[in-house]
Amino acid sequence: MASDEMGERSEPPTARRKTESRQEGTVAKSSELGGALLLAMGTLLIALLGPGILGNFKVVLTAVLTDDVLGSSLLVADTAKVSTYVLAAGIRTVLPFLLLLAFAAFVFQYMQVGWLFTLKPLQPKLSKLDPIKGAKKLVSLTNVFKAVLSVVKFAIIMVVVVLTIYEYRREIIMMAYLSPIQCVGKSSLLVLNLAIRLLVVLIVLGLIDLAYQRWKHYQDLKMTKQEVKDELKSVEGDPLVKRRRYRMQQNIALQRINAAVPKADVIVTNPEHISIAIKYDAEKMAAPMVVAKGADYLALRIRQMALLNSIPIVERPPLARALYKQAAIGQEIPPDFYNAIAEILAYVYQLDGRMAG
Repeated sequence: MASDEMGERSEPPTARRKTESRQEGTVAKSSELGGALLLAMGTLLIALLGPGILGNFKVVLTAVLTDDVLGSSLLVADTAKVSTYVLAAGIRTVLPFLLLLAFAAFVFQYMQVGWLFTLKPLQPKLSKLDPIKGAKKLVSLTNVFKAVLSVVKFAIIMVVVVLTIYEYRREIIMMAYLSPIQCVGKSSLLVLNLAIRLLVVLIVLGLIDLAYQRWKHYQDLKMTKQEVKDELKSVEGDPLVKRRRYRMQQNIALQRINAAVPKADVIVTNPEHISIAIKYDAEKMAAPMVVAKGADYLALRIRQMALLNSIPIVERPPLARALYKQAAIGQEIPPDFYNAIAEILAYVYQLDGRMAG
């Protein structure tokens, strides 16, 4: 009881609260994991496209240095021509790499939060300028976790770098005796090996951060019991209003029953839970009609009105249930029930001396 009065957030978030949070741009995502995956994709693209990019730059540099583009002229116009050539070649060479990297960033973002586009986070809010809230955020659990994660990440990265250098110490020393081309090849393999190890570490730390962010987001979305009650009240309406509306509907239904049941020819019952009032006028109707129906309390009221007006009550449980589901008030019964209702009406007519039509 005390926890409720203090407003403890003990209730899981409702679907509406989750939707509102998402519309506001507040979602659980890890920048650590996104950065690690993007770095891994960049490394992969460099490994795949790097030789081609270097080859294109080599062609451009050779064309410039061998006078294929500039010639022997040093005029300003010719220099601008070279600059345009180098810029266009650079864009053609690097643009595929940048586009693939941008697409990868979109995919990694989509993997975490799905499709989400909202401008609400960009809207100015005076609450963001509150110095007290700002000070609280500095010592929040999220910032503490980020600080600890950063320290752990830095420590692990240093350990991985040191161990990798120690493992390849002989190869590094032997590079002094290699040709420049061989040295570049060995260095590239060493850097690629180190990058793969670091990326594995960063991705694992990113997954840990993502798990924490989702847990923290869920905790932030939790609601108090009063908030849940207020939301249900706003979504479904005030319980008092709902009860008042229900009573009005009951009164309207009772008035309809009081007016329709005395005109009925027979009441088909379940026998207790369902009652169907049937009327048939051979001169005015093509088929028998349901003038009233009800369940539970309304069914009891129909039977009471039938007794008061000396209307026969016939117990046919399967027929009553079927009519209650398929026959609407004020409409003729479906053709599937013609034979069953005809037998009942014939029985009723025989009771009061009338001949069945």
